[in-house]
Amino acid sequence: MDVIATSARKLGVPLADGCRKKAWRWENRGVTPEADAQRALAHVLDIPYERVQLLPWPRWLPAGDAVSSDYPWTIEGCLQALYAVEDALLDRRGFLTVGGTALTAAAAGWANHEPERVVGALKGGRLDEETVTWAEERIPGLRRMDDRLSGRNLLRLVSADLTMVTELIDCSTYSESLERRLYRVAAELGQLAGWVAFDIGRHSAAQRFYLGALHAAHQADDRAQGANVLAGLSFQQALYGEPRDGVALADTAQEHALTAPPRVRALIASRQARAHARADDAGACNRALLQAEQMLQLAEASSGDDPAWVYYFDRAELEAQAGACFVDLRQPRTAEELLSTALADQDPSYVRDRTIYLVRSATTQLQFGQLDYACALVGQAAQLAQMSYSGRSIASVKAFRTSLKPYASSPHVAALDTELAGLAA
Repeated sequence: MDVIATSARKLGVPLADGCRKKAWRWENRGVTPEADAQRALAHVLDIPYERVQLLPWPRWLPAGDAVSSDYPWTIEGCLQALYAVEDALLDRRGFLTVGGTALTAAAAGWANHEPERVVGALKGGRLDEETVTWAEERIPGLRRMDDRLSGRNLLRLVSADLTMVTELIDCSTYSESLERRLYRVAAELGQLAGWVAFDIGRHSAAQRFYLGALHAAHQADDRAQGANVLAGLSFQQALYGEPRDGVALADTAQEHALTAPPRVRALIASRQARAHARADDAGACNRALLQAEQMLQLAEASSGDDPAWVYYFDRAELEAQAGACFVDLRQPRTAEELLSTALADQDPSYVRDRTIYLVRSATTQLQFGQLDYACALVGQAAQLAQMSYSGRSIASVKAFRTSLKPYASSPHVAALDTELAGLAA
């Protein structure tokens, strides 16, 4: 406590008398330190004050920054996983921290445990249906913001909603039907937060959100959403981790989503294809793409029982994902045909995705020796990238420019550099 008092004096924050007694109460009586004491303690522990402001006592205290993947498959374990994502906003690591057996064990746990059903105990106020409906109705707007903007501010919005829903689950009483809906909302918000964190390059944070979402989907008994979360983890591993882990995760998702709507299964098959392509397995990639095509045809022929969150997975999206597969498999002619069709068919409101597809198409044009056309496509991508806050979009444009070093003297490259001058760092 003397160290804390010294720190407080350095910060110009005088602590009240009786500090030693207060410290004992913090540790043994569950008393919350006053704000000035928390600030001084954070200074001693070399913890950013932003963390103190964002997280309540004692959650901001260091307890190890490793991303846990072994929460029990119970309601208590689900709440632990969901509360753990509060640290995700402070986790700026641009690399994966969970992989291999830890991720596949989490996938197996989701697949092999039955959800624990407990109708709310007397823990707090009674939750009404209107509040749950309000939380549900916020999600489509957040998803549309992701289609256009993405970025850190959107991640904060989604994370704040997820924290609110987690506290409703933990501190309210409700019927069994509302309980299931609350967990479903938490799963969808966690999945969306994981995707946004992935998109801005916060990969460790994305894993935290995804694993929380997987537990919430398990408690909601929502196999389709759980498979969607695993598909997201698969995509992340395929692109930035170990592609074989991506294959294993997507295979688990597909195996345990046999009753999911065809459009969801088409999405999962496309993730299988991407992972196989990154692993340079052309045969398995083609088989997965064939399954995705068959499932999408079934979805297009059906009356439609798709979950709302899969709205974006249409024919243009499948074409774009297939095109990306053939870019990875070094088959530029097939890739170019698919990507051109995807860009022609795609909803123009999907600004972030369109940016990335333009860059992929430019990559194929460069392989054909069409430098002028490739630069023109990336110029279009750069204009779109400036309309959003997607780190992935901006990174893809800049990575393409780096690949143009052999053509540095070309006037087409010089013109592209003029267009890229205003692109965010």
